[in-house]
This record gives sequence, C-alpha cells and structure tokens, in this order.
Amino acid sequence: MLKWTLGDCTLICGDSLEVLPTLPDASVEMVWTDPPYGNSNADGDFLSRRHQIMKDGRETIQQAIANDDADSMRRVVDAALTECARILVPDSCCCCCCCGGGPAPTFAWLAERMNRGGLSFFHSVIWDKRNPGVGWRYRRQHEMVMVAHRRGGKLRWPDGSQTQPNIISMPKPRGGEHPNEKPVALVERFVTLHTAEGDTVLDPFMGSGTTGVACVRTGRRFIGIEKEPKYFEIATRRITEAYEAQALLAGAPE
Repeated sequence: MLKWTLGDCTLICGDSLEVLPTLPDASVEMVWTDPPYGNSNADGDFLSRRHQIMKDGRETIQQAIANDDADSMRRVVDAALTECARILVPDSCCCCCCCGGGPAPTFAWLAERMNRGGLSFFHSVIWDKRNPGVGWRYRRQHEMVMVAHRRGGKLRWPDGSQTQPNIISMPKPRGGEHPNEKPVALVERFVTLHTAEGDTVLDPFMGSGTTGVACVRTGRRFIGIEKEPKYFEIATRRITEAYEAQALLAGAPE
C-alpha cells in the first residue's frame, strides 16, 4: 500500500476493501465515486476491437478495468458502500455513478442498495453526454448518478439557495486518461452542491483522479483510493498539475 499527500489531498494506492476499514468513523462529509459498472467492457467487445473493425487508422483500444464483471462489481460496491456509510458524518452525501441502460438493470440494483446498509436513497441524476455511444438499437447517451445520505441524517446541502435540475448536460472529456473518465466540471457541480470549502470528499474508486482535481479547484479536502498503480500515478500527476494551476491563478495580476 502506497500513500501520497499533497496539500489537502491524500491518495492511497491499494484495494478499497482493505483501505476503507482503516478510515475513522464519521470523518468525511461526502463520497463521490465512479466504480466499475459491471458491463465487462473491453472484454472482446467492439470497444476493444474498434481499430480492427473500423480500419480507419484510429487507435482507440479500450482497456479492461478491475472488477468490471457483474458479480464482482456488486460484491465490491456493496462492501464499499457499507464502509462509506460508517465513514460519513450524519448529515452527508454519497454520490455513486452507474450505467443508465441495460441489459442488466444495474441502476435499479444500485438505487435499492443505496437505500439500506446505513444509507438512505435520495434522488437520481442523469448525466446527458450529448453524443450517443457506439452500439445499435438503443445507443447509450446518458449515465446516472445515484444520490444518498447516511441513514438517520439529512442530505448535506450547505447553500440552501442553490437548486439543480436532475439532468446535467455536458460532453465526455476528450483524450481522457482513463476508460471511464468523467468531466471535472461534472464532479465540481456535485461537490459544490453538497459540501462547503474545507469539507472532505472521499473517492474509493479514484481512477485517474478527477475527483481530486475537482476538490483542488473548489477548496475541498480529498481522500482518494485507487487499486491500479498506473492510474494512481496519473492521479498524482493530475492533482499536482491542478495545484500548480491554482498557484498560477493566485499569483496572477489583477
């Protein structure tokens, strides 16, 4: 297990199911995470063989991620949410991304799971990616963010004057460094809705560090856990660059 700290960000390279039990009770205000979806992406599907099928010269080889089969995803996400319920403060927020389509109703399973085991389901939000994905018949153009809070508490919403439609439209990031990378602006929106400056956000499936970048930009503390060393290294670099960008902005002339 490797631990890296810069500013208000602490990154841990290790298995979430081993790291989460070491975090104190009621120590974070928000969980934002984008776990495996259970779709077995890049397991011999079109995404992993696109360059062979299309023959258009574009090298768009999708790599598989850990625990992305349906059974492993549910086992890992279930265990992580159990720990997150313990780690969250009473008035908190837990946002968990998931796929929006079929054939397996993962979004329904996740909504039900986030209404027990120490959590209370609150709402679902649609992320409209604007451009439909590859496929046939119903082509995927959206993903979902399931929102819950710790059971017995309230949904954390520091600025009562803010409201948010439950459809957020913005494109996927171009040239992302992770197969399922989310736009920083998308994460920033949820982070600013559900936390105040100085609050701590936990991401137990950190990937390439997008949640950490959003926290640096918005003045939040961050704890990120990532199993794959490759993505852990990318996350440390991206967060370092985010701090450097903030320093440049702070020193810019009026």
